[in-house]
Amino acid sequence: MKDSLKKYAVLLLFTATLSAQDFGYDYYNVTDYRSLGVNYSLQDFSARSSNNLPDSLRIKFSTNLSSIEYRELGVRLAVGYQEYLLGGRTKTSLSVYAESGRDFPLSGKADRSGLFLPVIVSANYVKAEALQIGAKNFDIGSFGIGAGLRYRYFTRSLGVQAGGTAAFHYSTEGFSTEYGTSTSFAGEVMFVFPELFLGGVVAGYRFQSQLWNMSDPQLDYQRYYHGPFVGIMF
Repeated sequence: MKDSLKKYAVLLLFTATLSAQDFGYDYYNVTDYRSLGVNYSLQDFSARSSNNLPDSLRIKFSTNLSSIEYRELGVRLAVGYQEYLLGGRTKTSLSVYAESGRDFPLSGKADRSGLFLPVIVSANYVKAEALQIGAKNFDIGSFGIGAGLRYRYFTRSLGVQAGGTAAFHYSTEGFSTEYGTSTSFAGEVMFVFPELFLGGVVAGYRFQSQLWNMSDPQLDYQRYYHGPFVGIMF
């Protein structure tokens, strides 16, 4: 009987020791999230001061933009479609954004918490219809690189991330020979709740701006938008 009690005592002590040490591993790492959700943004699309079109021919709208987006650590893909009124006519706009990158730790743990330097590859495509048939539509694809600053605090049960990135792009119009550059800035605050609903919830608020400087000044436009996003983890 005493021998049996000793064996159980040793086994319990060994189990407790292993649980306490944990060997530095997380059984669930919240940085491994993937989510699919929506973004709802207030926005403004308008001509820059360098645009030489008359006001009556410029594309301008402030219609809210709804997007479907996929997210995981270091990756964001978003597609949005909208309709807007221009000169009393209904026009459409398509927006596609893709961003991928890597965070280099400046302080803290390499994959969980601390201050990071994000380096990103960014691409986007924006199309917006002009007022008149024959007038030039805005139809620009851009590809570039950027960097920024980001703070992250990730535990097993909660993730918090906040920061911003700036990017410089080479831009080109559709299948034409028009080209130019664009600059963008994005800032957001994001929360990851792995145990809130179903597989978990990702939610936050994002601001983004982009300014185009093209070889044809008629394509010099700017865009600002901001709003909340939410996604379900899977």
